[in-house]
Amino acid sequence: MRSAVTGRESQRSTMGATRTIKRAAALAALATCASIAACRSDGKQVERKPPLQPPGLASVPLAAVSGEGSTPPASPASPPRPRPSAVVQALSSLREQRLEIPPPIVQRQLLSFGVERLLQASISKATFRDSKQGQVIAEAGIGAVRAVAHGPDGSLFAIGASRGALLEPRAKAVKYFPHVSFLPDSELLPDLEGPSHFYVYYAPEAELRSYPFQSESALLPIDASFHLEGCREPLTQLRDGAVVCRSAAGFLRQAPRGSRAEFAFSTKDDLVRLLPGMRLDEFFAVSRRGEVSHFRLLGDLQLLARFSVPAAVYAAAANTEALAFVLVSNPESGKPRRWSLWVTDLEGRPRFQSELPTPPPSAEDDWLTALVEDKNLAISGFEPLVAVGGARSVTVWDYRAGRERFTR
Repeated sequence: MRSAVTGRESQRSTMGATRTIKRAAALAALATCASIAACRSDGKQVERKPPLQPPGLASVPLAAVSGEGSTPPASPASPPRPRPSAVVQALSSLREQRLEIPPPIVQRQLLSFGVERLLQASISKATFRDSKQGQVIAEAGIGAVRAVAHGPDGSLFAIGASRGALLEPRAKAVKYFPHVSFLPDSELLPDLEGPSHFYVYYAPEAELRSYPFQSESALLPIDASFHLEGCREPLTQLRDGAVVCRSAAGFLRQAPRGSRAEFAFSTKDDLVRLLPGMRLDEFFAVSRRGEVSHFRLLGDLQLLARFSVPAAVYAAAANTEALAFVLVSNPESGKPRRWSLWVTDLEGRPRFQSELPTPPPSAEDDWLTALVEDKNLAISGFEPLVAVGGARSVTVWDYRAGRERFTR
């Protein structure tokens, strides 16, 4: 099933990989033509009429002929299932052995924990679950879900294509609010100064916009706007509500209604995520290859510590006691790509890890979307819980107890 949850899934960093796949498919098709001597000299395959079907023989579904989908019911008249085509084999080999999976430029926000609750973005609705057994508390039809988040009071909220939804702590009924424009590469942030507002950060304009949860108009109005001049991805929100992001000189810290400061820092690492630290003036910078640097903003920028995780980082999240990572191994000859969940303390010492099962996607064009759509990550700020999932399924673990809590 394709997920229509967000427009971010087609990342600019995957365009080169897509072109490589198309070239491989063309080469595989030419090789197939040569092997069966069924191509003209100009490289075009000779058109052949399909063989006539014997009377009384049921037609075989197209999915079975292409080697995809479910196997038709066995019967004496059913022909043997054909092998995958040369093109499918070439694409599968290329993807598993050559293509690395780049993290999205902006991490998708499709899972979030509140107080004893979990918000899961589905294809056309937001599903609010209890965090103990995963039972559904409420569902909100808001169209394709763009992003979800939690407020400082433990409330949960989501922005959809048609409107937004809010579930307050201990409430069982959802409150709806008007539509909010949410463009690709935007980020949803809570207003840590109060639960009555939230922020949307628009990366192209480097603008942080404040919205109220309530309005009489059909389109939610902007209450305030803050320009974060020079702000680049990645970006994170600190515990005091200030925003830290990359800048041309190093890092930029700016409070929406407060001071601004820039800190010089030069690195050759490809930073893909910034995460808040336990203190109000601390944050973590995560590189794609798995290097994690711990910084403090006290006068000058101070590097407190540095550690590594064992594979490339696809997603990352943090609470006040732990860091969580979705890791993906680089392709190796003869070895399948591996996905794993890795949780450490704030010093980098492992606390929990689990392999993430990944059924191989089909040879369809949107194979990358199918591969990563259930690799969204969230860590709770209220319980020792971490979740990985998406529209199709979600699994929650208690990383302190070292066990799975539920899969839904």
